[in-house]
Amino acid sequence: GERGSGLSLRGPALNRRRPDMRVAAEEELRGGPVDTSLPDRVLQLAQSLGPRLKGSGIYLVGMMGSGKTNVGRILHNSLQYTFFDTDELVETITGKSVSEIFQDDGEASFRLMEEEVLQQLKPYTRILVATGGGVVTSLKNWDAMRNGLVVWLDAPTSLLAERLDGQTAERPLLDMPEDASKEQLKAKLDEISTERRGMYNRADITVSLEDGYEAGAISPVKVAYRVLKEIEAVIDAKDARDEERKNFTINQDNINKFDMDSLK
Repeated sequence: GERGSGLSLRGPALNRRRPDMRVAAEEELRGGPVDTSLPDRVLQLAQSLGPRLKGSGIYLVGMMGSGKTNVGRILHNSLQYTFFDTDELVETITGKSVSEIFQDDGEASFRLMEEEVLQQLKPYTRILVATGGGVVTSLKNWDAMRNGLVVWLDAPTSLLAERLDGQTAERPLLDMPEDASKEQLKAKLDEISTERRGMYNRADITVSLEDGYEAGAISPVKVAYRVLKEIEAVIDAKDARDEERKNFTINQDNINKFDMDSLK
């Protein structure tokens, strides 16, 4: 049942996040000198993966500033999935910004709302969910996300500090003045990253953004392509295992692998 928060994704809140799947990429991407075209190879790969995903949801996890929302919008466009951003859903349902919720009700209250949102998304198929940075700290959230594939966008804190410079007011968890230096910002991000790294590591897929890129040089389109390639590898491996099981025959070699005495 629903908790006292009264959160519900039925009606306008849910419909608001079901946009036309064919919205142009440039409308989907927000800010930054990024490649706004969806390269043919992203679309081709997404189209070939579509039927193989069998409707599995995709959940993007990672630190604040790792690009979950931008990458998620590209993936939803190319896979023809419905896009949800958990922070935006909480804001829509409560009528408050995340910062206001932290300030008025506290972080614990926000986390409960976040859990509720993910539980309500759990039954849906063909969804692409950009999650808040802290969702991995809750076992209940892992329970919801295990219905799909969990993808960790693993960005170095130096890159995150570049991206979040000047945005501290919008990131209540940082709890830092707007004029904080990049060094201070990185130190705080290091602290949060150290706490959560083991939890992010539980994701099905990790896409590292470490490869020597300067801030802003990692196009979300490029990251989306790498996510799709990793998903393809996971599906290929599963198909290979299924095929192996199908072809498994009872013969003397297989029987010899078992200790028959232990079965008596």
